[in-house]
Amino acid sequence: MVTIILLLSCDFWAVKNVTGRLMVGLRWWNHIDEDGKSHWVFESRKESSQENKTVSEAESRIFWLGLIACSVLWVIFAFSALFSFTVKWLAVVIMGVVLQGANLYGYIRC
Repeated sequence: MVTIILLLSCDFWAVKNVTGRLMVGLRWWNHIDEDGKSHWVFESRKESSQENKTVSEAESRIFWLGLIACSVLWVIFAFSALFSFTVKWLAVVIMGVVLQGANLYGYIRC
């Protein structure tokens, strides 16, 4: 169970910081200021950027399909764990839903 949570965290970091930036040119993060207010920051690659290539249509589709499909899969797992009363896996499933949901929300807002 701990291994799955660690792998979920690695997946969250990789999608948020690496694949989103490389495959679709998007990046997001959440910043908390001195007053304790949360601010979402969104970045997108400029069209005239010389450092990176333009976004490929195929890479973009793969990225969005994977992001949405994994989010849907975790919601299905959540309903499965909830209705089968497997409480021990519910914590892992909730963690998966939250991390995938945060990535999906962040990239949709970009």
